[in-house]
Amino acid sequence: MNRLLLFSLILTTGSLMAKPREIKRPAAQPAELTQQVASYVTYPAVLGERNREGIVVVTFSVSEEQRVAKLQVHSANQQLNDDITRQLVGKKIRLADPNPFETYTVRLRFVR
Repeated sequence: MNRLLLFSLILTTGSLMAKPREIKRPAAQPAELTQQVASYVTYPAVLGERNREGIVVVTFSVSEEQRVAKLQVHSANQQLNDDITRQLVGKKIRLADPNPFETYTVRLRFVR
């Protein structure tokens, strides 16, 4: 009886082995996109006060008018987030084929 149950299980599922799951990772963005975003950002005052360095991750989409939209700055410091947001909102980004539904990720490195 157990063999019959095992055999029917194999027939219905195709196998007892689990199929590996595909992990979707965001496509690497060209350095040109990072350079465009970085060209709009100056060293944040909140970092200058403390002589701090680091990397801040920024995610955004590009509107049909090729402007930064749906911007999010990912850091633990709200003043830093606000400063970078102020500097980037509405800035023009040149992409060959902007897709307003795609989210772009850029890492900005601040060094003093």
